[in-house]
Amino acid sequence: MAALRQIELWRQLRAPAFALLVVAAGLSFVRARDQPSVDVGLAGTTLSIVPGDVALVALGIVALVVLTREPIGARAVVIAAAAFCALVLVTGAANGATAFVSAGKFVELAALGLGALALVRTRGRLEALVEFLIAFTAVADVYALVEFIRAGGGRQPSFLGEHDFAALATMPLVYGLVLLFEQRTHIGRRAAAAIVTGAVGVALGAALASLLGLYVGAFVLLVLTLRHRALRARPGLTSVAVVAAVTTVTLLLRSGDLGFLQQWFGKPAERPGQYAASWSQRIVYSYIGGRIFLDHPLLGTGWYGELPPSEFTRYLPDARRRFPDQPAHYFPPPDRRFIPQQAYDEVLYELGLVGAALLIALAATLVARCVNAARRARDRLRYLPSVWLAAAGGALAGSGLFGGSALAAVAWLTAGLVAVIPLLVVEPR
Repeated sequence: MAALRQIELWRQLRAPAFALLVVAAGLSFVRARDQPSVDVGLAGTTLSIVPGDVALVALGIVALVVLTREPIGARAVVIAAAAFCALVLVTGAANGATAFVSAGKFVELAALGLGALALVRTRGRLEALVEFLIAFTAVADVYALVEFIRAGGGRQPSFLGEHDFAALATMPLVYGLVLLFEQRTHIGRRAAAAIVTGAVGVALGAALASLLGLYVGAFVLLVLTLRHRALRARPGLTSVAVVAAVTTVTLLLRSGDLGFLQQWFGKPAERPGQYAASWSQRIVYSYIGGRIFLDHPLLGTGWYGELPPSEFTRYLPDARRRFPDQPAHYFPPPDRRFIPQQAYDEVLYELGLVGAALLIALAATLVARCVNAARRARDRLRYLPSVWLAAAGGALAGSGLFGGSALAAVAWLTAGLVAVIPLLVVEPR
């Protein structure tokens, strides 16, 4: 019990506003379809309200009240994020009630970033939030391990979805790698807990995009430690070993989904569809999305979330001719919605060059916050923003942006933490 009382999370949860941030984050990591809902008719469509929606709206209101009372040092981030969200909402409204509801569900997740910026104003609260991420990932790990044993192997979604699970687990994993460079003689309990829980989640989720995010995050950490002359053999080798172990497990679980590499670099296929795999399907979807963008370069189709058949079916014949060896089920069904496979593609063909420019502007403001922290901080805060942002950027290559998605929740929460961390540098330790 004494050890539990020393956990920073318990102390910080006494503040109701911070507790609301933790609750909202936890509910956002659980798929909306798995939460109880109340359905409300809205302009010919159905709006399903789940506990996560209520928590996010409440958090957004509380964060706005706090930010109006206290000056913030990250106005550029807030303005860029608000502009991107406004474009999503406006173009969604232009596409009808269903698209507008989808836009609202995605935009409300931005309350996590706003909440982090407004409420994570001390190092204690930052560490408390990290403890929550570690604990939540550990619970997801246990669930996934049980299912892994029951299924006799295979990648696991836990209760989040494969890409969401892996993206969430990357946050404590790279945090743990950062801690390694603060502990000169041994791996502390906090670093060990973060690394183990994160590594298990990334490996079992087996999302190649999150693996990419881990690579980019680890590379950024390497560059920063070199620049600040903090690279040492023990933490460096430990980091390499962790990344290698996660890579090995991930590739073993995904060995059947890398057929496109064999098609590009291996011997010619002996039969049609021999190398078909999930990433082959992503290439098909990217081709169709690219054609949509070329025909609507400025604003894309406008926000839908999932595209209706009217927006993509005309490109299906060309896609089948372009990829004749791919199985029929790798092409989007003409009578169902087109589900975006990657966030960056989705922004291009649903929001066009304007949306891409706003997303780049948001990324640029976040990079500026990373640079700010790297210049001013002298401990883990020097590295955390850059590493977290890099890892999230990689994870976004693996799934589209949707409301009720843990991946989108992780992206917005990361943006808020990256924005607020430079404000913590001047706080006395």
